[in-house]
Amino acid sequence: MKKIINKRGFKYLVSFLMLMLILLSMTIQPIMAYAFGEEIRIKTKAFDPRNVFRGDYVRLNYEINDINLNKLDKEISKKIEDEYNSLKELRKKKIYVTLRKEESFYVVDQVTLKKPTEGIFLKAKYEHNLREEKDYEKIKGIRVSYTLDKYFVPENTGKELEEKIRKGEAFAKIKVYRGYSLLNEITFK
Repeated sequence: MKKIINKRGFKYLVSFLMLMLILLSMTIQPIMAYAFGEEIRIKTKAFDPRNVFRGDYVRLNYEINDINLNKLDKEISKKIEDEYNSLKELRKKKIYVTLRKEESFYVVDQVTLKKPTEGIFLKAKYEHNLREEKDYEKIKGIRVSYTLDKYFVPENTGKELEEKIRKGEAFAKIKVYRGYSLLNEITFK
């Protein structure tokens, strides 16, 4: 047994298998979301998505990215009152956005720091506070980001998709499994 362990080939085999195990473990969450996740539709919002270096892709923005103060639980509301601390503390924590169905789309129901035990929810990251246009001192909500912001499209079709998004004609179909979200496709009215 000692001879086998001391052989160089065995050490390479073990390190190769460890590397493969790590790479395979990175695919478990997306596969679970695709296989077992519930498909929902959310509305997109206009956003300038051009980037010449990445090829044809569209950077997406959603209505559920901007969240009003009345949707935040008390713990988050207290933290955003003190802007300096909110930026430091909230960016380090996971935020959970619970969604509810309204007509044929899902909208924000509640935002919390505690992982929900039921219902459809997304993991999000706090980006910044949203302010009133007329009274910049007043906070009207927060902006969060999800892992759903980039969608690669066939060559020379990005501009067409951008126009439909600006007109409000595009919607995202995503799969959600235990807070993990996977962008499936972009559909149109």
